[in-house]
Amino acid sequence: MTDKPSTNQPSTSADDPTREFPIVADGAAGDGGERPARKGRKGLVIGSVVGGLIVLTGAAYVAGYAMAGDKTPKNASVQGVAIGGLTHEQAVTKLNTELGASFNTPITLSADGKSVKITPSEAGMTVDFDATVDKAGAGKSWNPAHIWNVLSGGQALAPVTEVDETKVAAAVAKAAPTFAVAGKDATIAIDGVKVVTTESTQKVELDQKAATTAVADAWRTQDTVAAPLVKTDPAVTTDEVNKVKADYADKALSGPVTVKVGDKSFPIDVKTIAGATSFKSADGNVTAATDMQKIWAAAQKSMDDLGLDKGKEASFRFEGGRPVVVPSADGVGVDKDAFLKLVQPALTATGAQRTVTVPVTKKTPELSTDAANKLGVKEVIGEFTTEFPYAEYRNTNLSVAAARLNGQLVKPGEIFSMNDTLGQRTAANGYVDGYVIQGPRLVKETGGGVSQSATTVFNAIFFAGLKDVEHHPHTLYFSRYPAGREATLYYGSLDLKFQNDTSYGVVIQAYVNKAAPGTMGSITVKIWSTKTWDKVESTALNKTDPYDTAPITSDAENCEPQAASPGFTVNYERLFYRGGQIVKREPFSWKYSATPKVTCSKG
Repeated sequence: MTDKPSTNQPSTSADDPTREFPIVADGAAGDGGERPARKGRKGLVIGSVVGGLIVLTGAAYVAGYAMAGDKTPKNASVQGVAIGGLTHEQAVTKLNTELGASFNTPITLSADGKSVKITPSEAGMTVDFDATVDKAGAGKSWNPAHIWNVLSGGQALAPVTEVDETKVAAAVAKAAPTFAVAGKDATIAIDGVKVVTTESTQKVELDQKAATTAVADAWRTQDTVAAPLVKTDPAVTTDEVNKVKADYADKALSGPVTVKVGDKSFPIDVKTIAGATSFKSADGNVTAATDMQKIWAAAQKSMDDLGLDKGKEASFRFEGGRPVVVPSADGVGVDKDAFLKLVQPALTATGAQRTVTVPVTKKTPELSTDAANKLGVKEVIGEFTTEFPYAEYRNTNLSVAAARLNGQLVKPGEIFSMNDTLGQRTAANGYVDGYVIQGPRLVKETGGGVSQSATTVFNAIFFAGLKDVEHHPHTLYFSRYPAGREATLYYGSLDLKFQNDTSYGVVIQAYVNKAAPGTMGSITVKIWSTKTWDKVESTALNKTDPYDTAPITSDAENCEPQAASPGFTVNYERLFYRGGQIVKREPFSWKYSATPKVTCSKG
């Protein structure tokens, strides 16, 4: 049986708008529960509103993007150049045209009257107008800030620039030499009898680090930059030199210094003072000094002219073929110590103080009679004789040479010089014209033939065992001399020197037997001393490698005919003996030039 609804309940239809449908939630019977149907309607409303706003905003954003376009904002400008409303390309072109040159204006780096121009673009300082226009807002972009910048009209902005400091520094380094000054010390010297000075110069260098910063900072704002320089004073300044000049040099050369000796006097002239005065610079200090030993030496002739009895040193002469001592004698002379002590301060004095009086004192000779007797000059330790054919010039020149050599004393340790002893070969010294070697030929010259005395001396000291300091064999061979064991002379260039390397005195004896027509002459040299070697010998003179040379025909006015002779090399040794044994060997070698046959075409 089916249940029927109660008749006392109102009936409703499905389409009744007033009909309510109870909703049972979570198992509740519905009584006393919320009505969730009303909350759902509120959420729908809020969602609808938000959605609407998003749609509206999106529409506005799209509209803004569309309105912004691809041109620069209307108010955009760069350093006063308006670029509003231009496309990117147009704006870049305009900026290049109106501002490009200003960004590449050379920057002048200058100081002390020197300058260098630095071109910005070549020194790593550049402007990027593409980036600048991008920054101004040209072109489309979904970036809100970009869209807002465009819609708000844009603004004035600074250009986009780049500074490559490495390139700036390189440009500054290239400019640095323009400002560099090496710097130099002040100098002082004497030219003749005048004091000459030069001024000092500061060392100048560009401070490259500071200059790099200054140039980079100056770009776009100024076109001239003061070059930062580092200046260093020299070690010797002009002031220091001028002080030495005023305090010493000018006074020293202000006039002569007069030296009084008894009732006589003599001057030390300005030329002498100038020649002895010098300047020295050390650790930035300049000093001046006058070499008083030079002053003393220069004054010797003046002191000789005073006529004082100077006395004499002991010397040697030959009597009966043997050396004897010529006694010394005391004399008087200017006291050297007093001279130096008094003259030196007078050099920088003025007026009457430039005159000094020096005392005369007794002078004892450097070599006394007693000292000479103790030198051990008692026997011949080496001798040699060479012969020469007749020629009056040989007789004369060799006799003059022998006279100057005879009696010469060489003290222990001293070095003997033939040129100093014989003097310059001039007519005033007693020499006459003879023949000398000039290249491969013989030519006339004053003093010709005197070399034979050198050959004779060389062989004498060779066998005496004395030390050979300097000797030069002839370039051409002469058969009257031992091959290679001979020597030539030429005043001012070729000398014969030996040293007395013994503890005894050495005295030279020399004499000539003159030649006559048809007979030979000779020159003999003996060395007197005390023997230090048992014996000194020469090995055989070994000649090798002979050769000839082409003949010469000459039309010279002074041509002298000559016969040919071969050139060759010679070798030999000096042997030193003690106790019957060779204890020392000394090798010698020489190469002679060949002598050409000379024919005189005008003969």
